[in-house]
Formats: sequence, C-alpha cells, structure tokens
Amino acid sequence: MVATIQSLRPPRAIRWVERWRLLSYGSVLLAVGSVYAGLKWGFFWWSLIPAAGFIWLGVWSGGVAIHRGRIVGEGSEGEAMTAKVLDNLPMDARVLHSVQFDSGERTRELDHVLITHSALFVIETKYLRGRIIGQVEDREWTLHKRARKTRSRYKRGFYNPLKQVATQIYHLRKILEERLPQRWAHECSQIWIQGVVVFAHPQCDASEVKSFANGVVTLDDLPNYLRNYRPPSRAARLSYGLRREISQALTGKN
Repeated sequence: MVATIQSLRPPRAIRWVERWRLLSYGSVLLAVGSVYAGLKWGFFWWSLIPAAGFIWLGVWSGGVAIHRGRIVGEGSEGEAMTAKVLDNLPMDARVLHSVQFDSGERTRELDHVLITHSALFVIETKYLRGRIIGQVEDREWTLHKRARKTRSRYKRGFYNPLKQVATQIYHLRKILEERLPQRWAHECSQIWIQGVVVFAHPQCDASEVKSFANGVVTLDDLPNYLRNYRPPSRAARLSYGLRREISQALTGKN
C-alpha cells in the first residue's frame, strides 16, 4: 500500500480569503466607529460620509471573500478526492500532498507528489464542471459550462494545466538538486518525472483532452493510469534510499 508521508494542508490561497474577510469586518467596525464619533462630538451628518465609504468597502470586500472562498473551497474538495484515491492505491509508493517550496523568487505549491520505483509523479488536480477543450500546445484551454442560476451557456479560458505541470517539474528538479546530498542529487538527475493532470469533478467532460500519453486523466482513470505507466527506457529506477531522501528533502520527514 501507499505510504502517506504528508497529508493535505489548507491551500495558500485561503490566506487571501481570510484577509478579505478581515478587511470586510474591519470596514464595518470603522463605519460604526465613525457614526459613534459623530454622535459623540456633534458632527453626526458629516460622519455619515466616511461611514458610507466604509460600508461600501465592507460589502465589496465581503463579496470578494465569498467568491474567492467558494473557488478555493471547490479546489480543496477536488484535491481531497484525489488524495483519497492516491492514499488507497494498491502499490508500493510514497505520496506527499500539498508540497510547498520556494523557487524562482516565489513559493511553489504542488497538489500531490507520488514517488514510485519507476517514476516520480507530479499530480495537479482540476475541479472544473463542464466541457474541457484544448490542445497540448495551446497556452489556454477552454471551459464550456452553464450558469448555475440562469442555466445560460458561457465559456472561460484557463491556463493550460500541462504547461503548469511542466513548470512545476522544472522547479521540483531544481529544488531537489539544491537540497539532496551530492550522491543522491546525481542519481535523482537520471530519474523520470511525469506530470499528471486529473479532472476530478464528477460533472466534468474531459473526453476531448483526456490522453494517457500526455498524462491527462479523470479521477476514475487515475489508479489504472498510475499502475500501468511505463517511463522511457532511458529513465533510471528510484532506489529505496533515493525515495526516502526525496521525501525528506520535500517534507523533512523520512
């Protein structure tokens, strides 16, 4: 069975949601304070002007917090579904969830990293409802869906997740070269890192982008894809020691 070295953590984006909520609460308190000061010092009507501004700011920031909170919450739900599948795979491997490290002047966050004998998998979960259209080389893919309330059709673009995963793999290799001891860093340079994009929403139609060859699968396909994956013949196998060292380099745990 898979050994779960690091469990899921709240996404970094939740911090911004909390900040928007604090701004909303703070704005309302300032509005109340402004009116109170006006009543106390005899300029009540003038105090309504800043109070109205603070109330508007509170309502606006509260709306942003609700909207972003819903997006982050849905993404977290998708990651939890993928994590459950990975944690219960019938294979000898190590899995790390919510991997974070600093590289390229910013913090990188990988949804899941699966370490097996044959390859290292970087797995990105997308929790999107609707039909997905796109090509491997496109900068953006397109999501076609219906609005929840009006049921009207609309579409929106999102960054090609294959390119996103390719960037994550580049920075993962870079951080492993920096953190691993020289012996293990050289061995790590010979292994194969495979990117995988998982569309986890049960109402997602990814039939036009799904491809085992490119590493684009649905959640139902994920176990079968991982069990049957074969890296290029030139790729080196991951020894037990290297798998342990990679886990420790990314989490600090053996």
